[in-house]
Amino acid sequence: ATCNAIRCWLNGEEMSRMKRIAVLACVAALISGCKTTVETAVSLSDLLTAPSKQLAGNLYVEVPSCQSHEDSRLPSTSVQDVQKAMPGIFSDAKYQECFRKGFDSYARFSVPIFLDKDLDGKPASPSHINLISNEKALLRVSVPDQVKARIINAQKRSPVGGLDLKFVIRVKNDTGKDFAFTALAAYIDQTPHVINSLTIKRGGDFLITLSDVSARSALDKGEALVLLLPSQ
Repeated sequence: ATCNAIRCWLNGEEMSRMKRIAVLACVAALISGCKTTVETAVSLSDLLTAPSKQLAGNLYVEVPSCQSHEDSRLPSTSVQDVQKAMPGIFSDAKYQECFRKGFDSYARFSVPIFLDKDLDGKPASPSHINLISNEKALLRVSVPDQVKARIINAQKRSPVGGLDLKFVIRVKNDTGKDFAFTALAAYIDQTPHVINSLTIKRGGDFLITLSDVSARSALDKGEALVLLLPSQ
């Protein structure tokens, strides 16, 4: 019985050690292989006529659990790890909460997103994710070099591979009329579109989720083209 107890203890210790390694590896690559989503909202009037400005955003990072297994009143080790890691990758990321949705748990951080309306070729903020809107395109998602460098640096510290980063943007039609646009390589309200002309009713909104190809383009090339006006 004593041997069995020791064996169980050792197995438990080994399991805890392996979980710890897995969590640290996941964090080192920005939760590589886990769901990591950047989310924000913008209005059509902002895209069309507003100046460059800061938008509110959220970063959702999938974690194994929210609470400690030893004491449910305390945050889990994985939550503590991402709390330390995220501000070093996404500037000004502030931890807000951890919650469970279905069988998955997520740590949520508030993050600034910047709307860039200029044509000077420079991001509105070089240290944050940018949404670009001007006469060349209605919407592009930009990952500036500083952000990309921090992501690459995190990936280099990880033995488990690449980044599973998604971008989700809710767009509100506040123009007072129906609005036509073209979607490229994105999901609009969960329906895939390669190059499709669409119309959003006045007062309505739609949810953009970048395709894996577009998300990878934003990371690798610095930006991804998402929406065009019919005339563009």
